[in-house]
Amino acid sequence: MKAWRAKEIATAMIRGSLSDSYKELPKYFYMLEHTNPGTVTKLHKSEDGCFLYAYVSLYASIKGWEHCRPIMVVDESFLKAAYKGTILTACTQDGAVGIKLYNYVYDLYNCLNPNIYFIKGIFGVREGLCIVSDRNESIFNATKVVYPEVPHYICMFHLWQNVKRTFKKHHKQLKDIFFALDRAYTIEKFEYHMTEMCKIDPRVQSYLFKISYERWSRAYSKVKRSMVMTSNIAESINAANKDARELPVM
Repeated sequence: MKAWRAKEIATAMIRGSLSDSYKELPKYFYMLEHTNPGTVTKLHKSEDGCFLYAYVSLYASIKGWEHCRPIMVVDESFLKAAYKGTILTACTQDGAVGIKLYNYVYDLYNCLNPNIYFIKGIFGVREGLCIVSDRNESIFNATKVVYPEVPHYICMFHLWQNVKRTFKKHHKQLKDIFFALDRAYTIEKFEYHMTEMCKIDPRVQSYLFKISYERWSRAYSKVKRSMVMTSNIAESINAANKDARELPVM
């Protein structure tokens, strides 16, 4: 216990106080908006002054959105410091397949709905827009309320992990067929691969049907998803901020 306390004291001396770092956010947001005109920041507190969540979207990201693919990849990653919570990120790809982060949210109490409203208020709804995420029900429920007109798709790799765990006995035989099924451009090709899958384990078809083909397959997609069939670009963002999630917010 003494060693742990000594470590905490030393960490605070090097990195600063975790609780005090939240007090610096208003100053930081003011300077962010002052030095980057057009940047949008929102800081929300409870009635007794406790931090709830903070939203940041830089002007460069807002302006660049119209030149990017109309695909919003939304993901949550957990903060690792003493104050738990999540970072909600929304990102996309530009024409050169570069990853573009266009907003991030520090959220201590899982206030997803208002944060998704911020995204919609700033970036609006574009023709052909779709949302991609893992099977996080909180993200799905929030986007369903805020973006009822926008289709929400499931990352095919996360879906495959669910299939793999559910049908362990045949997962090695199912893997290649599943990804071919997901990537099929036509319903005819989709049905061909589904027939092949049913020969291995017919239970998979009913499992995927309950999820809805429209939520994960390219053939049944209501919009052009281009090559973004996964939430990998969000995972890249998470990998980049992995170490930072252990630090004070400022």
